[in-house]
Amino acid sequence: MSRFPFIFGSQYYRAPTPEPECWAGDLRRMRELGFNAVKLFVQWRWSHRGEDRFYFGDLDRLMDLANENRLAVTLNTLLDMSPLWLFDKHPDAKQISNSGETIEPYAVAHRSIGGHPGPCYNHPGALDERKRFMAAVFRHFRDHPALAAWDVWNEPEQSFQARVPDLRTLVCYCPYCRVSFHRWLRAKHETLDRLNDVWGRCYGSWLQVETPRTGGTLTDFVDWREFHLDTMTAEAAWRLDLAREHDPHHPAYLHVVPNVMAGFNSVTGVDDFALAEKCDLFAASMNGTPATLAQVVSAARGKACYNVESHLNFGSIGMHQRRLALADVLPDFIPQIGAGITGFLFWQYRPEVLGAESPAWGLVKPDGSDRPITKAVETFWATIAPHAEALTRARPPAPEIGLWKSRRNEVFHFAVHGTLAPLIESVQGYIDTLYWSSYPFRIISETMLAAGDLDGLKLLIMPSCYYVTEEEAAALDRWVRAGGVLLAEAHLAGYNGTRGRHSRTVPGCGLAESWGLREADSTSSYHLRLPEGQACAGEAPDDVRQALDDLGSTGARFFPIRLSDGRYAWGATRYASLEGDGLVPEGSFDGLETCLAWKGVGEGHVLYCATNLGEGAVQGADGLRALLGKCCSRAGVSPTMQAVSQEAGRLHLDALTDGETVRFLTIVSRADTPQCVRLRGQGTYRGLFSGQVWTLSGDTELVVPPSLAELFVPA
Repeated sequence: MSRFPFIFGSQYYRAPTPEPECWAGDLRRMRELGFNAVKLFVQWRWSHRGEDRFYFGDLDRLMDLANENRLAVTLNTLLDMSPLWLFDKHPDAKQISNSGETIEPYAVAHRSIGGHPGPCYNHPGALDERKRFMAAVFRHFRDHPALAAWDVWNEPEQSFQARVPDLRTLVCYCPYCRVSFHRWLRAKHETLDRLNDVWGRCYGSWLQVETPRTGGTLTDFVDWREFHLDTMTAEAAWRLDLAREHDPHHPAYLHVVPNVMAGFNSVTGVDDFALAEKCDLFAASMNGTPATLAQVVSAARGKACYNVESHLNFGSIGMHQRRLALADVLPDFIPQIGAGITGFLFWQYRPEVLGAESPAWGLVKPDGSDRPITKAVETFWATIAPHAEALTRARPPAPEIGLWKSRRNEVFHFAVHGTLAPLIESVQGYIDTLYWSSYPFRIISETMLAAGDLDGLKLLIMPSCYYVTEEEAAALDRWVRAGGVLLAEAHLAGYNGTRGRHSRTVPGCGLAESWGLREADSTSSYHLRLPEGQACAGEAPDDVRQALDDLGSTGARFFPIRLSDGRYAWGATRYASLEGDGLVPEGSFDGLETCLAWKGVGEGHVLYCATNLGEGAVQGADGLRALLGKCCSRAGVSPTMQAVSQEAGRLHLDALTDGETVRFLTIVSRADTPQCVRLRGQGTYRGLFSGQVWTLSGDTELVVPPSLAELFVPA
């Protein structure tokens, strides 16, 4: 196979199941289904049974069977189940939680052989043992003809029980982490005086520096969690480097569960952008949701992307999986292809018969016979396969819209709220609104912004952007002045991450002075009161009138904002009035104060929104969609093929090109009725699954059937 082919197959073996009597028939059946790839797990505890005793006999046999059936193998190394002998040799290598609990190795549903979650990443002895095992694996399998790639880390995380952010269960607080943290702080702050200034402390020596236990003083906690993020990145780096050292001929990568701030997030130790940087390609356990697609493809930054654990076919002993047909596969896989994903491996082929994840997840039944999903994936791949090579050469055009998503800002919000839920909603509101309006966009990390890495970007959106560094603010100012259009939400740089202080004027980090606009006064939406006798002008929808009545006495999380065109958007949680010379009002809550305003800055423009509009989209997205349309128009950004649908927010269109020529179109409808859509383009395209033919000539109106998910190719 070529270095980055379009792969299609399944994960197969998480020892000890499936058992050996299943292997030959299962791999032969995979090939009959048309699969070209399979993934096998190499588990530390299972394959490293004594300090100097390795066991690879089962994997050797599976590799031979894969080769016989022309299945390209990805070997996925798993180190989050410690060998039985490890803690006898290194008893102090166990992770320690914030509450002081020593994390003893244990078995969970997805690590049924025990040893989870493994040792502390900063323990030097345990690190040496991991490296020794990985080197043995690389040497043993590197010359096998079935080997296609190394996946060196399955779903990176610190500790499974700390996956959902909780101060009590955060890890790790062991002595080795404290020593490593001091080293990290020296590299970042350089001098103890600098650390004392930023943290607001009076330490007399580095040895006195404590490991932060709460988020109450903000900057120290952000540093603490960033240290753990960098620890995870360093872990990924050595694994990838070691793979290339022992086997320079096969690509090496890792796969994440995308950091969309829910189960996997910056607080518990995942930075997709940093982890992707050293990978030959990037991969994820994922599905076709907008947030997942945006995070994975954006972190990859142009590298080939695979979905190496499709969770479409999920289940458990408590809830056996759904009966899935082709109509269920298409709405999940078609959006991924439209985003540029060029490979799919299912989790998993045959259901396991051990543990609580059994007997579900299988593409076949526990006895190996077909299920409805078996035929569905066979049909899907047989239809896609003739175009697979061309799909690896086609890519969506580079997006001109950026959505800022900062790991520091995530940690800061957790420190403030004790949860990431409000921030998730802030970001998600923009993701969903842009995606279902067919505006291509990409995630911009705080590191990219600070470095001015915004090439090709015309519009930047910054949701809930409270924690910002001076480097980010300076780069943002330069970009806007050079012609960029910025939509920024409330309290932009209200906390100066460089100085570790709340900004005295907002937007902070010097932006208020540079732009000539400021938040004159701020409050919580829960404290908002509509002045007696005062109401938004014009006719208001019923939900707006009800919200205004409620605000008259009690305040609320959501509140309506009347826009300059008479429509309404919803603010949430935060509110400020704005002042400054040359402001062009865009929205007001009470008809008196401006809380949304445009301001020209150099060659560019800022739409300053002194509330959280993304979060407010939970209440209704029409107003946010209208504002984004104005921003896009001012920035000169259009939807893909200038698509306009009959019902806003119901269709998503992607175009894949090999330069200037559109080679593939994907469309997904979440409408339950036919939708008229107007596109601008040339050529005739045929839907691979529906047979529908689109003939485009300039501006063309088409009818999209309800719930359509389709890949169109040139007819």
